[in-house]
Amino acid sequence: MKRWKAPAFEPFLGLEHDDRSSIYYAPAIAWNGHDGFQAGLLLHNTTFPSQRTEWVVAPLYAFGSERFVGAARIEHHFDRIRSKVFQNIHLGLSGRSASTLHDHYANSWFTKLQPSVTFDLKRDPLTRPWAHSITLRGVFLRNESIQDPPDGPYVSSSTDDTFVDLSYSARNSSALMPTTITPVVTYHADFLRASVEISQGFTYNARKDQFRIRAFAGTFLSKNADGLSNGLQAWGLTWGPEDMLFDQAYFERGATDGFTGRQFVKQQGAFRTPFQQGGSDTWVASINTEIDIPIGIPLSVFASAGFVPITSVTQEGTSVSTASYYEAGIGLQVVRDVFEIWFPLAVSSRIADEEEFLDRQVTDRVRFVFALERMDPTKLLRHLKP
Repeated sequence: MKRWKAPAFEPFLGLEHDDRSSIYYAPAIAWNGHDGFQAGLLLHNTTFPSQRTEWVVAPLYAFGSERFVGAARIEHHFDRIRSKVFQNIHLGLSGRSASTLHDHYANSWFTKLQPSVTFDLKRDPLTRPWAHSITLRGVFLRNESIQDPPDGPYVSSSTDDTFVDLSYSARNSSALMPTTITPVVTYHADFLRASVEISQGFTYNARKDQFRIRAFAGTFLSKNADGLSNGLQAWGLTWGPEDMLFDQAYFERGATDGFTGRQFVKQQGAFRTPFQQGGSDTWVASINTEIDIPIGIPLSVFASAGFVPITSVTQEGTSVSTASYYEAGIGLQVVRDVFEIWFPLAVSSRIADEEEFLDRQVTDRVRFVFALERMDPTKLLRHLKP
């Protein structure tokens, strides 16, 4: 019989005795453009090898917004499951809160709660490189704001949104031809939409340089007669530091200029160039290509093409046609999909005309990917192999 051992604490950057009942802890600091500098504590029980039940809590105090913020999650993994259908099942619940606006007299913030379950399907011995999983998750978002001007009334407001996501992932981890196929269906009280993303890589040398191609298509299956409640729910060829489900972490969510406004995530249309067009409340389609230059540094050439419907109103009436956009340039992929810098050099006439109207320069196109959510060490531990 194994004796239960009470959790032990050892105050050195969270380092602990190698014991599965231990609680690890460490100081935690963070920063974003709305909350400012944040300090707090990171508590977790994650170890290597991984445990079946893992939890992480990171409460922080934000000195800029003067609020308590942070994140937490708990997951249970059925690592010893015996099933003819499932390789594993993962049950999870996570939460997060951060500010979306802060100035002298106004504050806005969001709170997100996300329950989820992922089913890893049993691998077919004949197609072993392929891994298949199905994920069902709910996303509950509350956006709150207060205004307290010295010469006006105190005003507070809040809105709630609930989303349900059903996604399927088929992934081939082959070193020569990695492939990922991800269809997603998202339900909201005001709409039902579906999308599919397909990524294919072709490795062509021993340094693992690749040619990569990505295709995305999304459409609304139904919509409320009143339309979408905000622009984040529409499709987009290009995105700044924002996303509908608040899945990504940004230096300054919603920023439109300055250094923080140049951060983006390759989602939906995945255009590197920022522009105001390319949104759609019906459908969108895009194709993105990247090829690594075999010169010993992580330099890549890229090109993107995207298509959205556009409505024209003339004396003869209303007509719908398809607007096309393209871009091309170079990029520095320091860590692929985690830290990248992109330099769009050529764009289509629609984008160029918008840039001329807004007096934007070629240097205003430069943007970067810094995927903070991909660098969580407590999640990376589970993917390490003993």
